[in-house]
Amino acid sequence: MLPIHKIIWHEYTTREVPVRENEPEVMNDLAQVRDYVRAYEWGGPTSALQLHHLKEVSQLIRPGDTVLDLACGPGPLLLELAALYPECNFIGVDLAPTMLQHLKMDADARGMKNVSILQEDIRDLPDVKDGSIDLVITTSSLHHLPDASFVKQVFTKIGSVLKPDGAFYIFDFAQLKSAKTRKIMVDEVAKLAPPLTALDYDMSLKAAYPVSTIMELAKQELPKPFVASISAFCDFFYFLQSPPRTKPSAAAEKYVNGVWRTLAVPMKVEHLMLRALRTRRTISS
Repeated sequence: MLPIHKIIWHEYTTREVPVRENEPEVMNDLAQVRDYVRAYEWGGPTSALQLHHLKEVSQLIRPGDTVLDLACGPGPLLLELAALYPECNFIGVDLAPTMLQHLKMDADARGMKNVSILQEDIRDLPDVKDGSIDLVITTSSLHHLPDASFVKQVFTKIGSVLKPDGAFYIFDFAQLKSAKTRKIMVDEVAKLAPPLTALDYDMSLKAAYPVSTIMELAKQELPKPFVASISAFCDFFYFLQSPPRTKPSAAAEKYVNGVWRTLAVPMKVEHLMLRALRTRRTISS
């Protein structure tokens, strides 16, 4: 369980001025991809966050929707959603062929007919028509983009491909100030994740964008209104998402409740803290 008091202390007392370090835009090493997939298994280090994603997205996805997952990787969230919403169509987009091969292999093994893949740059999406998508999701991916101009292009593209009543859900890490905070975060992940995943997480935290940068770009480019949720006390994460537009399906609620019952107590506490530490603000203009 994350020692929140230590994180807040280091972030408030540090005088460091962090310099963002680019992370490789594409993860294509097979061992790295396998470890990445293992990290998203229930009971692993991402369980609290993954459960939060499912709760939030289940308020945005409607029967028959076409859902686009940008920089989907091997599709840990996409596959969960595709199983819960078999009447919806899911498109996973990524630049890494190994990631997409793993996603397709997993979807085929589960007999999923509602999942397709595109190997494309998420800034351009040449095979996705404007105004054709009901819901765009992208999680833990924007920090891979080499500079803020790329993030702006992705936000602009999200607005282009969405239908007039479409929705979006965006999550990523925010830039932390203290190297001590980053070490705490990485050490916590390393307790449950393979070494390659912990290393990748460290690189991701160093590549994260400042919240102020993301918020300014979001206000400029994303369809409004949307809700911005930022971690209280220190810049640990951010969520940008459309307001709820449906009630979670019965299948989604049953599945989420079932996952909750299987989680260890520390993971349940982390999940509750994640939801409690959000500061929510509606951006309407």
